[in-house]
Amino acid sequence: MKIVIVPDLQVPYHDRKAVAALSTFIEQYKPDLVGCVGDLIDMPQISQWTKGLAGEHTRDLHKHRNEAIEVIDMLQIDVISRANHEDRLFKSISTRLPGIGDLPELRIEQFLKLDEMGVKYAHEPYPIAPGWRLMHGDEGTQSQRSGMTAAGLASKIGYSVVSGHTHRLGLIPTTNMVAGRITRTLWGFEVGAILNLRSGGFKYTKGIANWQMGFGLLHVDGRTVHPQPVPIQNRSFVVDGEKFSW
Repeated sequence: MKIVIVPDLQVPYHDRKAVAALSTFIEQYKPDLVGCVGDLIDMPQISQWTKGLAGEHTRDLHKHRNEAIEVIDMLQIDVISRANHEDRLFKSISTRLPGIGDLPELRIEQFLKLDEMGVKYAHEPYPIAPGWRLMHGDEGTQSQRSGMTAAGLASKIGYSVVSGHTHRLGLIPTTNMVAGRITRTLWGFEVGAILNLRSGGFKYTKGIANWQMGFGLLHVDGRTVHPQPVPIQNRSFVVDGEKFSW
């Protein structure tokens, strides 16, 4: 079984050419499942950081929503983890207009047409593979070291974790051994991000950030799962010896 893990995209701040290359790869690779760690859409218009500022009045959320739906279709995504940026929709409604919070069309599943497209939105850690959970990455303590946030979550919940949120690419194993025999290995797997850092959406970094472009693969052989980070460098990535570039 082959699984592709899509990282944070934060539409409309995603790198469109890199996403197009990932779409081409998925079309050729033909995975059995495509999961996304969340933060697929940014929704800056309803962020707490734009409240009371000009960004709150741009009136282009519908455009961003429609582009996010196109990306979901392009990447053939099957399941999306809940994440803090998608949470903005619920939090904004519950704090500003709680009286309309029960409208079904304002649920993230309806807002992004996920139900219509047959895409699952996982509100809880999702069993993406045997012994593995798909999560966003904001559920525990954050680390500045690549892979360590996911490794911390894995130790916390007792399953290997593939996640995003940190925008870093890293793979950290933690192994338990007794009398020379390995009893368990938990993996913390962070899959990077695919972002256009010059888009204007990341001014808060002041041009300095320990982020990496990339995505993830999980190769499932029975109960054994082999995780594979795929770095994106110099406008290209390589899988199974084949180069995808733009």
